[in-house]
Amino acid sequence: MDYVLAVQTPAYALSPGCFATESAFGEHLKELRKSIGGDYRLVLLAPQLDEGEYKRQRTHYVTFDSERDAIAFVPAYPAAASLHRFWLWHALPLLSLLNRVIARTAIVHSGLSTDVRRPMLLFVNIVGRLHRRPVIFIVDIDFRPHASQQLHTGEISVWKYLLHRLVTNVFKESQLRLAIQSSQLVMLKSQSMVNQFAKGLPHVKNFFDAVHTDKDILSDVQMEARSSWLRRGDSVLSLCYFGRLVPSKGVDRMIDAIRLARDQGSSAVLTVIGDGPLREVLASRVSDCGLQDRVKFVPQVPYGRQLFELLQEQHVTLAAPVIEDTPRAAFDSMARGLPLIAFDISYFRDLAELSNAIALAKWPSPAALAERIIELDKDRERLAVLALHGIEFARLNTQQIWLERRAQWTREFCSVEPSAK
Repeated sequence: MDYVLAVQTPAYALSPGCFATESAFGEHLKELRKSIGGDYRLVLLAPQLDEGEYKRQRTHYVTFDSERDAIAFVPAYPAAASLHRFWLWHALPLLSLLNRVIARTAIVHSGLSTDVRRPMLLFVNIVGRLHRRPVIFIVDIDFRPHASQQLHTGEISVWKYLLHRLVTNVFKESQLRLAIQSSQLVMLKSQSMVNQFAKGLPHVKNFFDAVHTDKDILSDVQMEARSSWLRRGDSVLSLCYFGRLVPSKGVDRMIDAIRLARDQGSSAVLTVIGDGPLREVLASRVSDCGLQDRVKFVPQVPYGRQLFELLQEQHVTLAAPVIEDTPRAAFDSMARGLPLIAFDISYFRDLAELSNAIALAKWPSPAALAERIIELDKDRERLAVLALHGIEFARLNTQQIWLERRAQWTREFCSVEPSAK
């Protein structure tokens, strides 16, 4: 029997039995494969990435062979399909495909369909219930404040705000309430969502979707050396961001914060690691602010050694999402001895309380980020203490720990016996 993992993140079928996916997600697939044991075949159900987009990004992708890795890929529909093309050409074939795939499935691992126009995951959840299969339902991001946050930052008009609140959010919340009633296991990456929706139900859990492993965490010896380096007050404070260069990540606010910190006498510098549609726009902003000596751009590198080598040169990670977000970079940073300066969205408030490794700044103010930057620049002892707390938190929240916890919950609530390894 199969264990179907349905996601909205596209993958690319290279040939029958061979596919590619983004490197960090690929590492997650490998660990999930181990955690469900040998009784099941892991089947990834996802949109098919466009060939041109794959060729553009393939240096950041990893390849899987179905026989060697015991992970198969089933393309659901073309990721580039427009709204009309999806409903006219792909919706019915997708339902037929799901009916065939889920008929031979033991467990359906799905989640919230955030794409209102192409609700693949909603289809998966409905077909899974019709076949009476155990459904694991996951919500990655607390969607509730998105509309208010986008209105506040001027990203959307009042009309679009009302549309999001009355249509998009109702669509998502309805899925969540139905899942809580009908799914065997519901995992929400938000304690406040658990508090609101679970009402004490035992099958609704808060979880962290980390990708770092024990091997990625600095050893005691490495951390001792890093602590000494962090405490040195004679080095320029090096800040970094790593991830996609898209509007929601707030990299423009990081650049503004560096400018404000400079104007107040700080020599802090920022390294932006990643690629995305805003790369040129952000570079122009740096030039306009006269920050060419303070902000450096580095192309995206694969998750693992190459990224970690870049991070070891940095003191702090910046996180300035302009809408609610759950970036895995927070855990990766703590694992490598980098504390965070982050906007006080719900996710980072929870993490700050649990980890004691995050300096919070008032959302969405660049001035508040600059204030935290200046404070840590002057107090290197606090910087080292935050880093030590982060290392300890990372050790307690590795990918293996959370996958084992998920496997335990699966055994408990889904009436199956996937032997966790």
